[in-house]
Amino acid sequence: MSHHPRSLSRRAFLNLTALGAGALLLGGFERPFASATPGAAGPRGDLVSADEPPEGAAPPPDLILFNGQVWTMDAANTVAQAVAIRGDRIMQTGSDDAIRALAGPETRFVNLGGRTVTPGLVDAHCHLSPFGLVGAPYIDLNPAEVKTVADMQARIAEGCALLGPGKWVIAQGYIAYEGEYPDKTMLDPVSPQNPVMLINQGGHMGSVNSIALALAGVTAATPDPPFGLFLRDSDGNPTGALVNHSAMDVFRTLWSDEVLTPEIRHQSVLRRQSELASFGITTYGDVNVRGLPSAQAYFDAARAGENTIRGYLLNTIEYAKEFPGRMADINAMRYEDKYLHFGGYKFLLDGAIAASYTHEAHNGLANMPTWNPVPLAQCVKIVHEAGYQCAFHCIGDAAVDMALAAIEYAMNQDPRPDPRHRIEHAVLSTNSALDRTRDLGVIISTQPHGIRLLGNEMKEMWGEERASRMLPTRAWLDRGVPLSLSSDCPTLPWWQPPIVVAGAVTRLSPSNEVIGPDQVLTIEESIRAYTMGGAYACFEEEVKGSLEPGKFADLVVWRLDPFVTPLLDMMRVHPVDLTMVGGEVVFERVRNIFMPMVARA
Repeated sequence: MSHHPRSLSRRAFLNLTALGAGALLLGGFERPFASATPGAAGPRGDLVSADEPPEGAAPPPDLILFNGQVWTMDAANTVAQAVAIRGDRIMQTGSDDAIRALAGPETRFVNLGGRTVTPGLVDAHCHLSPFGLVGAPYIDLNPAEVKTVADMQARIAEGCALLGPGKWVIAQGYIAYEGEYPDKTMLDPVSPQNPVMLINQGGHMGSVNSIALALAGVTAATPDPPFGLFLRDSDGNPTGALVNHSAMDVFRTLWSDEVLTPEIRHQSVLRRQSELASFGITTYGDVNVRGLPSAQAYFDAARAGENTIRGYLLNTIEYAKEFPGRMADINAMRYEDKYLHFGGYKFLLDGAIAASYTHEAHNGLANMPTWNPVPLAQCVKIVHEAGYQCAFHCIGDAAVDMALAAIEYAMNQDPRPDPRHRIEHAVLSTNSALDRTRDLGVIISTQPHGIRLLGNEMKEMWGEERASRMLPTRAWLDRGVPLSLSSDCPTLPWWQPPIVVAGAVTRLSPSNEVIGPDQVLTIEESIRAYTMGGAYACFEEEVKGSLEPGKFADLVVWRLDPFVTPLLDMMRVHPVDLTMVGGEVVFERVRNIFMPMVARA
């Protein structure tokens, strides 16, 4: 993969940071894209002329999109005027004249009217099935709508009434209320007859009520689970707040089967695909598929031919005891086609920001890893030797170093070419880790828009110096580290692509401070990391990520030009007019938006 980093000009930087407190979304927990007012898209100059059409009797294209600005995202950063599609593949890009000359009598034409076209976005780190569970069966506690303890309690009370006494009530999406993590004192008054469990926005913390604590037998005498915490009051009694999956799983194992039936899991894989497509996302990467039932749901949906966008999966090994037999179990159910690819396995090495594993102490809830280094290295070696990709959830710098040590051990034991292991998030890294990441060929898959949500918390917890070097996107690019930008939805409440890009080019905290101004990316770099970067992270750069001959015809026709439109304008309207996967329309903002222009011309 070839990156073309450029410095952000002072004028461009000032324009971006001038978003300030008036930002539609970036100013607070408000939903963007509420307006449907039309947006303007005008042509750009300096378009690159195309190569001459190929000689010979090649079959003509089925479809030609012309009179546009086609950002191919190839190695030369070519911007063409037109693109020819045959079947599910890109046939050629180039000038209007050259591409129109390829047409046959049955070729259809779409006049783009100067609109910008990019490759489909590859959201290489998100959680499609958990996203599909939010709203049903999980009560949605997204902070855009649930801001206070009273708001949360109202939703929990409604859920209890709807399900009836004795049923598990599950909710997802909280961060904190009035600066406090929810606990049993907030939940008990509205759930006197139901066990309740809340999963926080990031997914690595939770809260339960007293009924749930009693069902699990968790008392003052109960020890904390390995790599997790039951938070306690001054008398040692559990408050109901939970840290890390090992504590949360004590309660998840008690959920009745009806909470997550096979059909609910199946529908969760399908439910949000159209929503992602509507924002130009043509490939999702669920790199935290926990357990076998979740994996089965993805494989079954693919086997049934139900996917409308493409997917990439990594199965999570949460604990060392889960590992024996896991690869055989996955292979027994595994199914792959053009719409789904299974890549390997993921290891979570720490938890949320407040429980990050760092070399120096911090002011969070806990500073702990969620694996021991020796069994981690042994498991990674086996996965690596089997030819799979390994990914590692790492928030703190000590977690990053643990991942790099495991990767280096596996590569030394079996130095196979191009293993392309990944570190997810990598919020904190030491300077030596930056170089080691490059030297090992490790991919960074990260989400700088998280600074807008958690930047103040990170500064308060880690201190000024460490916060200033978090998410060093420019340092990675300048070193030649492969970089993939992604949404991490629903772990971050703002998953839409304009917000992902805005986070990388502004790095604004909740208090409108630019954290790490020397690490900002340009819009072009951000979109490249969101297309080719994502494809490379999933071993799929030969078939997606750019608009080049032979690759899938996965593309986005933008309503507004994302390279020149002010970021706030991209958020005020729905930014995409049309999304194609394999040359087929999977989203159109207005039904038949291009039909008047589709005709032999």
